[in-house]
Amino acid sequence: MNWKFWQKKNAPGDARELSRPKDLPEFVGRHLVVELKMDPDWVWALKAVSRRREDDRNIKDIKIFSPETANAAGVHVRDYHSLDASPDLVLCEGWINTKTHQLKLNLNPIEKAA
Repeated sequence: MNWKFWQKKNAPGDARELSRPKDLPEFVGRHLVVELKMDPDWVWALKAVSRRREDDRNIKDIKIFSPETANAAGVHVRDYHSLDASPDLVLCEGWINTKTHQLKLNLNPIEKAA
């Protein structure tokens, strides 16, 4: 029997580094509203999934999507890789530096809700 319950087992791949869908980080939402002139009500309803990069722990790759559109398409987004099968649901993707709040987003062709 394995009684060492306080020790975590190694997860395969980067499963430990993937996040569930969360609200947008504040500086990402602010960038979309202020810099890109998107509708604030629409932007703050979006969700993001991320994964940490192996080479730099402060940098996260991020994908932004609309949970309403994903539900309508029948896609259940659990983590970063859930959107690989449905790239049309990804509104923005790029990276963020959580330490310096640097941001690089690539917008997919979407209609701006403004």
